[in-house]
Amino acid sequence: MKEFDERSHTLLGFHLGFPGSLDTDGRARDLDTTLGFNLRADQPVAKYVLLGPMVQLGSWRPDVSPEASHNYFIDLDFVLRFRAPITTSNLNYQLWVGMPVGLTVDILGDGGPDAHVGLGWNIGVLFGGAVHLTPKFGLFAEGGWLQHRFSHSGGEVQDRDIALQQWVLNLGIIVRN
Repeated sequence: MKEFDERSHTLLGFHLGFPGSLDTDGRARDLDTTLGFNLRADQPVAKYVLLGPMVQLGSWRPDVSPEASHNYFIDLDFVLRFRAPITTSNLNYQLWVGMPVGLTVDILGDGGPDAHVGLGWNIGVLFGGAVHLTPKFGLFAEGGWLQHRFSHSGGEVQDRDIALQQWVLNLGIIVRN
């Protein structure tokens, strides 16, 4: 049987992005709260280093009145995490700092019969930890900063360059593979 620090895990989390900043073609505005979820896996590449894929879905909109319609993003990331595994006689713990980086697909929800799809990238830094309540199940929490940059062009939509920046919180479950 593998030791705790040699095991891979799957994480499923609720994603909350706090109000932040939105830049559309150089015009700064406020960003409303972002809601979503993420699913990821990790594989130890060394005792203190984990690497794995993450898929994150989120809903965002500018903070304007009247309220704008929601837009949606899908992040396809790799997450590099440096962690400290802590083993006790009762429970196992992890503390980490991680960096998600990858591609973003954005879908504008501002009307029209066609979905307006944009492409870009995202990067962030996350500080977190997990408590493993049983050998196969635990809870995790992490917070940090996340930036998205993507462009929309062609079709009915004018060319747009969009940047989202915000502090984020992820809460969820962690399961041993």
